[in-house]
Amino acid sequence: MVNVGIVTDTIACLPPEKIDEYGIKAVPLALNINGKPYRDQVDISPEDFWKMFGDIKEFTTGAPALAEFTQVFEDLSKTTNDIACIFVSKGLSATCEAAVQARDLFKKDNPGVNIEIVDSRTAAGAQGFIVLEMARAAQGGKNLAEVVQVANDMIPRVKFLVAMETLKYLIKGGRAPKTAYMGELFQVKPIIGMVSNTGIVENMGRARGKEKALAKVLELMAEHVDTNQPIRVNVHYTDSVENGGQLKQLVTSRFNCSEVYLTAYTPVMSGHTGPVVAVSFYS
Repeated sequence: MVNVGIVTDTIACLPPEKIDEYGIKAVPLALNINGKPYRDQVDISPEDFWKMFGDIKEFTTGAPALAEFTQVFEDLSKTTNDIACIFVSKGLSATCEAAVQARDLFKKDNPGVNIEIVDSRTAAGAQGFIVLEMARAAQGGKNLAEVVQVANDMIPRVKFLVAMETLKYLIKGGRAPKTAYMGELFQVKPIIGMVSNTGIVENMGRARGKEKALAKVLELMAEHVDTNQPIRVNVHYTDSVENGGQLKQLVTSRFNCSEVYLTAYTPVMSGHTGPVVAVSFYS
């Protein structure tokens, strides 16, 4: 039994085996497709999402319901009084704010349970790598303050890059970089990412065509890691696992990777981005 329970959300793109290994709780974000509500990764899988993608007329997302958080807090409080939570960037979602509300409600009846909430200032596997290091610290016997410090130390280290096929979904959802609008108008597809610890999506460069886009991603990765050190990598795919596998092969061929995963974007993320390949990493 660990001293500290670890909580995140489904945006973290964690490999299922790691969720099981460390007993991590992933709270599902909410999404609504053509008027029907779903819970991310609970009521709808990535495979389900892409089967219906072509028929989506309406798509919205939201923070998890307060009850989702309080149920997780209740479950963890049976084995620990200390819970560390880290969620998708406040710049992208109201998940952190919802978690704070849920924590305050929960603590009215459970004042002895300590719950710390951290804004990851990132998303996807970059967020997931912070979660993994928190879980490893907890498993190693670290206390709540030490686990939170691990999170804060990791936040500026993790990076996240995305090669977009189209920006129309990101623009529609209001999460595109400001410069993306002109790029989409002229059919120039920028590479976007979260590398500067700002908590918002950044425009990282431009590329025409799939091969050049992947080459640009590798170039940008090299700029944001210490290439003399091993790196940890989580490659993400949406509608094509083959495209994800191609990027994974390129990454592992170029860099010394000590930890590598290949994971699907969740439906909440895919609905905002459309088809992409992406990579989360740190050295």
